Amino acid sequence: MEGGLAVSVMDPGPGLPIVLCLHEPREKKWGILLKMAPAGLWMRGIELDAFEDWAREVASGQEQALGLTTFFIPFLRVDKVVADESCGAVPALYHKLESIIGRSVESVVGVPSEGK
Repeated sequence: MEGGLAVSVMDPGPGLPIVLCLHEPREKKWGILLKMAPAGLWMRGIELDAFEDWAREVASGQEQALGLTTFFIPFLRVDKVVADESCGAVPALYHKLESIIGRSVESVVGVPSEGK
């Protein structure tokens, strides 16, 4: 993955940027996968609806009202886990984040990626 996280989509381990689709209640979250366990997964991220507002707050350098959290999601709630990757002309969210903030995702998320 260029300019940032060096984790393979074929090896969904720690450091992979993901979009998590949940049910009951229906939610979507963007973040960095920290760990997968038999019962669920740990990630550091934010509600997908708040992603762009949070990115603009980070870019402004001012005090943030929004922020990332580290959380565990049991697999019973997971509808699907999607690797955050570019698709044609549509950039991955982490590329969009790097473009908005002008620095690496790792510097903002505070989670080192595997293989770096």
